[in-house]
Amino acid sequence: MSGIPLSRRGLLSGAGLTATVGAASLLAGCRFDPAPPTRPAASSTPDPDASVLAAARAELASLIIGLSGSRRAASLVACHRTQLLALGGQPPSTRRTHPLTTTETVLRERRAVVRFTHWAETCRDGDLARVLASVAAGIRMQPELQAAA
Repeated sequence: MSGIPLSRRGLLSGAGLTATVGAASLLAGCRFDPAPPTRPAASSTPDPDASVLAAARAELASLIIGLSGSRRAASLVACHRTQLLALGGQPPSTRRTHPLTTTETVLRERRAVVRFTHWAETCRDGDLARVLASVAAGIRMQPELQAAA
């Protein structure tokens, strides 16, 4: 032990001073103002999945238009609208004048399942692949298609 006895008050104020100096030195390297926004570098290579995403959006828009004239396919239209929004698309505002028959609806939906499954297997982006696979599964599980199976 050293020859100078420390009081409890002296020890606590020394610890407080050390903590304050330590915190100040840690914060010296911090910036409290946000960094100015930087422009993303222009991509020289196009996104390889852009065509897949565009095709998937177009497929869903086509399904929505094809089913929009049918009251019995209202749940399918709602499902496809949600799926299209998940892919960042906007549902079309046009409507089909003549509703599809049940057979036509089932054929179009099954063809869409095959397409979405293929796109999910071939795209490079894992997140997009999961969404496309989810769309395929969502279509496959619709009651209208289950009843026709």
